[in-house]
Amino acid sequence: MDSMDPMDNETRQEQPEKGSAIDFREYWRVVLKRRWTVITFAVTMLAVVGLYSFLVRPTYTARGTLLIEREPNILSFEEIFQIETFNDDYFQTQYKLLQSRTLAEDTIDRLKLYENAAFAGKVKKGKDGGGWTDPVFRGRLVEEFQGRLGVKPISQTRLVEVSFKDRDPKFAAEVLNALFEAYIDMNVQKKFQATEQATEFLTGQIAGIRSEIDRDERKLQEYGAEKNIIALSDTETTVVEKLGELNKALTAVQIDMIQKETYYNEIRMASPDYIPEAINNPLIQRLREDYVRMSREYTKKQETFLPDYPEMKRLKTELDAAKIALETETGGLIKGAYSDYQAALKQYRSLEAVFNRQKQDAIQMNSNAILYSSLKNEVANKKSLLENLMRRESETGVSARLKGLRTSNVWIVDRAEVPIEPSSPKKKLNMVLALMLGLFGGLGLAFLFEHLDSSIKSFEDVEKYAKLPSLGMVPSFSPNKTGHGHPYGRRGDKKKSKKGEGAGTGGAGAEGDGGDDKPRSIELVTHFAPKSTYSENYRSIRTTLLLTMPDSKLKTIAVTSALPREGKTATTSNLGVTLAQAGKKVVIVDADLRKPCQNRIFKLKGMSGLTNYLAAGMVLRDLVQPTAVPNLYLIAAGPVPPNPVELLGSEKMAVMLDELKKVFDYILLDTPPVLAVSDAVVMGPHLDGAILVVRGGKTSRDALRGAREMLDRHKIKTVGVIINDVQVRDYDYYYMGRYYKYYGRPEA
Repeated sequence: MDSMDPMDNETRQEQPEKGSAIDFREYWRVVLKRRWTVITFAVTMLAVVGLYSFLVRPTYTARGTLLIEREPNILSFEEIFQIETFNDDYFQTQYKLLQSRTLAEDTIDRLKLYENAAFAGKVKKGKDGGGWTDPVFRGRLVEEFQGRLGVKPISQTRLVEVSFKDRDPKFAAEVLNALFEAYIDMNVQKKFQATEQATEFLTGQIAGIRSEIDRDERKLQEYGAEKNIIALSDTETTVVEKLGELNKALTAVQIDMIQKETYYNEIRMASPDYIPEAINNPLIQRLREDYVRMSREYTKKQETFLPDYPEMKRLKTELDAAKIALETETGGLIKGAYSDYQAALKQYRSLEAVFNRQKQDAIQMNSNAILYSSLKNEVANKKSLLENLMRRESETGVSARLKGLRTSNVWIVDRAEVPIEPSSPKKKLNMVLALMLGLFGGLGLAFLFEHLDSSIKSFEDVEKYAKLPSLGMVPSFSPNKTGHGHPYGRRGDKKKSKKGEGAGTGGAGAEGDGGDDKPRSIELVTHFAPKSTYSENYRSIRTTLLLTMPDSKLKTIAVTSALPREGKTATTSNLGVTLAQAGKKVVIVDADLRKPCQNRIFKLKGMSGLTNYLAAGMVLRDLVQPTAVPNLYLIAAGPVPPNPVELLGSEKMAVMLDELKKVFDYILLDTPPVLAVSDAVVMGPHLDGAILVVRGGKTSRDALRGAREMLDRHKIKTVGVIINDVQVRDYDYYYMGRYYKYYGRPEA
């Protein structure tokens, strides 16, 4: 074994240089070995996806496009050319509105989808029977609607693509178009709600003032006719002028009071979601933008995190604080407007009292003339007030009247049309993805199974898990039609055994001749088919074995295995033939006293053998039988004894081996598996070494490791390991090629 160390070092030195090639070939070997796993998984995946793609009912997706602007295009000349800063908060809000529950409910109600069996039939009904008024059924129907709806903003534009999915293409298009109409109506309603309130207030004020003017004009006419007033004196003119100035001031205060009352009525309905245009306060606008931004961020993270998540709690706290700050600032502005209105009202009442006192003074001086002038001025002032109110009403009423024209900042660019092709399933894409997934999944399973496979498959496995050198490997043997039985297992064919027993030594040629390259059995393939690949591998093993013991100190060698049916018997016979072909004088001792097989392999007649020598005292010379192979002899097992362990471990067994060493160059003992019985290990003190035979892809690492430990405990030197029954298709001769490289191609 020491002589192998230089070659092992050479192996370790050369391996890093060809690591990539070795890895690639190793992967290819695994793929070839597990190819049916890959094919089965890929075909199964392809079949499942194919059945789904061709059997499932197709789904159609209707699509339409909206254009969303911040303001409608019916604006003043200055507003049309005003440069507007893009505000993403506004558009994100619009996208959420398109997906809102309110809009979904409005669309469902418009089309009465709750009565549509195709749409609402699969929705679970609530305890109230599932009507539209049932909140449970209503909520589930809205969720179903939202699940089919898709909103996708088009990058770098103010366009948004909206889609809706359904089994019926026509129904999908109808629902999407109804959604567009409902969204535009919602936008119009939200935009003009505050304007309508201001218009209603101004209309009421104007109607009241007109009524007062009509009443005062009639009173003025009646009073002038009754008193027959034609002109006023200088004193009376001064009093009247003073009274007129007070009346004018009173009118101005009244106008200011009404304007402040109008402003107060417009802003008192403000909320965090809607700030009227009347509030031109940068701080409130900034607070609203912060609130909208945090609201959008909270809504977006709500899709990923639960409300109890610390980040969500923090955002909720900040959102509430922003809302409170906005409400506080807005409330302060409303309170300020209310205070201004109350101050104007107080000023109006105060000035009205002064005016009334001045009017009483004028009455005392010339009650008739002054009263007439006062009435005249009061009518003029009320007409001026009416003119101001009508101008304001005209300004605020323009936007309100636009609602009837359905003027909005949202336009339908592309209405939804009935889709022709289904959006899912995409059969070709599904089949391609299924094939790719099947192949990659199959490869993954193949490498997983290979990783879970704990059997010995290569030289590296032997060296890694058993710390033993590898003597070589033998390809798996596939018998032809004229062959029989398992090539490495025990023979159970009684007819053949009887035929072999009566054939004699000369009957060995029945299996083939020396030039036959198509062997029928593995057991004597080195003799019957010396030019075959199997014979070449056994000769390689012989060469490696001779290199490990150049001084011929190893003469008595046990050939064993960890477990049964691993090919040790066929290995023993073929190894004996190759040693004999090399000019060595070899004897094979069938020490498997439980299931002997060597006499059948070599077709030697008679039942006398090792048992007769150990138990009955038969002469050793009479047991050694020549075989059809020159220089190769056989000692059969003989009758099966009741105590094989005691016989093999006896002193007489040691004496026999010593006698054989004097005559033969090599004594090969075919022994039972070491993990099954202890027959082989009891001969340990009389053996020079042992060869372990493992079956490639079958013998586990633990079994090989246990066999090696068993031999070590009984002081038996393990010469090396032979890997038997290797699947050439899986290994692609890679390991055999490596073996030839390091040990050279042997001669026949």
